[in-house]
Amino acid sequence: MDLRSLIEQYARILGPAATAERIEALVAATLDATKGEHQGVPTTNNGERVLITAYGRDRHGVLAAVTAIVSGMDCNILDVSQKILQGYFTMIMLADIQHMRGSLAELQQRLDDKSRELGVRILAQHEDLFNAMHRP
Repeated sequence: MDLRSLIEQYARILGPAATAERIEALVAATLDATKGEHQGVPTTNNGERVLITAYGRDRHGVLAAVTAIVSGMDCNILDVSQKILQGYFTMIMLADIQHMRGSLAELQQRLDDKSRELGVRILAQHEDLFNAMHRP
């Protein structure tokens, strides 16, 4: 399945209602439905990466909380950058999800739960989806 074509197709179908969140949800649901779990195929991700961003009012422990969730699901953190800009925390993290325990949807849910707890916004997108949504 060509992920870029799928994203573009959903964007065309949704038209003006095509938000990153809507397209991501549709693509995630499609990928989950086609994983082949019923055939005994493991739900691993071969060489795939996820881009995680976080932003909000600066507070103690945001990077530690995100890192704990990501590493706790056996994702390998490849790169991370963070800045404090006039009292606002920003972070970008790139993680390899090849050996992740669980699904991307589960990772996103855990990060979303932590996002609400900390009062910051944390987003996780598959690298292919991020690139397709933010190309020139």
